[in-house]
Amino acid sequence: MSLSAHDISFNYAPRFALRVDRLAAEAGELVGIIGPNGSGKTTLMKILAGLLPSSGGDVLLDGLPIGSYPPHRRARHLTYVPQHHRPAFEFTVEQTVLLGRIPYRGAYGGFERDEDIGAAEDALARMELLELRHEPITALSGGELQRVMIAKALAQEAPTLLLDEPNSHLDIAHQQSVLGTIRGQVRRRGLCVVASVHDLNLASIFCDRVIAMAAGRVIAQGTPREVLTAGLLRQTFGADMVVEPNVYGDAPAVRYRYDDGAGGGDAG
Repeated sequence: MSLSAHDISFNYAPRFALRVDRLAAEAGELVGIIGPNGSGKTTLMKILAGLLPSSGGDVLLDGLPIGSYPPHRRARHLTYVPQHHRPAFEFTVEQTVLLGRIPYRGAYGGFERDEDIGAAEDALARMELLELRHEPITALSGGELQRVMIAKALAQEAPTLLLDEPNSHLDIAHQQSVLGTIRGQVRRRGLCVVASVHDLNLASIFCDRVIAMAAGRVIAQGTPREVLTAGLLRQTFGADMVVEPNVYGDAPAVRYRYDDGAGGGDAG
């Protein structure tokens, strides 16, 4: 599968306008979107998922306009995990993950098949949730709930995943584990994944390509080595950072600068 956008736009008038000339993600690729708060990352993700209508341009899923996919068929090709979740029902973790299999049921519903149970079991294991499978999702921490929603997306087995800050609420170990699992699925299953990522070093380590956004525009896109430079990061975030090349293989490490009132310094 492939996902692309051309000349898309969206307005939250008069405060914010999104304009993206070109964006593409291919099968077997993990593409990270970076940028400050309010830069348009979530709006862009919702447009790519078909949840917000673009004021112009096209979003193509495997070469076809995303609006041409009926909802049931689209759910077999693309899944979207938002940044925030507000559980409305006391489903268990396992029941919630099994909801990812709804696109594969018949028109009249029915019970889960063996392949549905297997897909959910695999997703629970990958997100380290087996011990929580019978817990109600309303009793989970924010990080645990985040992993449940990612597990639900993996169980859906759609070849295209859109993840809006999948590491929100997660501790350091689970941040690495979750992105490592997603990258492993990209490699093993040839998924096309677009994820907004706040941590620049995690973007450098795990992403094949990085898209930098600021003020509703794409500032740059390319490999981590091409995008995560001091100049581009200053243009994107308005902050000075120290970039050390080739720390993660051929990808850079980013260190933040601070001023301690005594001449400044670097934060590792």
